[in-house]
Amino acid sequence: MLFSNLSLKTKTLKIISLSLTLTGILFISASKYIGVFAIRLAMIICLIFCIANIKMTYKYLTTKEKTNYFLAITASVLGLLRPELTMFITGILLLFLTVPPYINYIKTKDYSDIVMLIINGAGILFASYCIINAKAALNTVIIIIGIILTIAGCLTLYDTLLNKKSKDLEISGFGGFEDTGDM
Repeated sequence: MLFSNLSLKTKTLKIISLSLTLTGILFISASKYIGVFAIRLAMIICLIFCIANIKMTYKYLTTKEKTNYFLAITASVLGLLRPELTMFITGILLLFLTVPPYINYIKTKDYSDIVMLIINGAGILFASYCIINAKAALNTVIIIIGIILTIAGCLTLYDTLLNKKSKDLEISGFGGFEDTGDM
């Protein structure tokens, strides 16, 4: 059960599971708008933090740190204006992270870690997808998150209802045979 370690009542678990399911359905149906909104919101937050941090620590910053803040502010403004650029940049960064280990595995002919080969291969494919079609990649990520939320919500609701029925059966005396020790 997803929330088995928490001591929540059945009603609370039903509300949580229905909220997860509805949020997932919303993510799937409105992926175009949610992705753009989420990236713009993240860029606004990043911009606010960068500007606030520069204002508070400007005289203590090195030239390299000032350059990094300038690049972060520039990226935030570009992300506000064109959210799909965020996925394009993510694709380029993902290529830098996945291609070198993949090439290293092939050069050394070390195929013992198949999981890492598959992960790096999938990372290269997703990075290529992000670079070629950034807008669709953003929608795809939001849809995948929506599917995960929907499945988690449905499974939690199913498990909550199943556990409630088994507890009701135990309370009513139909919980199965019980060894009383009498013979």
